[in-house]
Amino acid sequence: MAKGDRSKVDTSGRMAALYHVVYDHEGFETSAQILFKLVRRAQELQPNRRRGLFLDIEGHRNSQGGFDADMLELQKVFLLGFLSRFLSEVHCPLFHARNPDEQDNDIPETLIIQDESDKTP
Repeated sequence: MAKGDRSKVDTSGRMAALYHVVYDHEGFETSAQILFKLVRRAQELQPNRRRGLFLDIEGHRNSQGGFDADMLELQKVFLLGFLSRFLSEVHCPLFHARNPDEQDNDIPETLIIQDESDKTP
């Protein structure tokens, strides 16, 4: 991958490979939007083809050396809790997982991120 090329979709293999590097300046919302757009792009390039996401994270560490709150949320809540259904596999620093079900190819047009504190009871 060339310098500055931090996101890409490679459809040359048996599975569409989606790759992204999260840099220090990139927060949860930016990262989530980029990952969502990668999944949509892969679906546009190769409709219904198996997709695997490969994620690297630069920085984003707390004082104990673990991931900061944004990157924990990105991996656990966003990837595992939402985006993984549109993928066959997810490879990120916290976990590697295969979707036990068939990936969902009905990907929404847009991603709307709502803060939990903004929800009304």
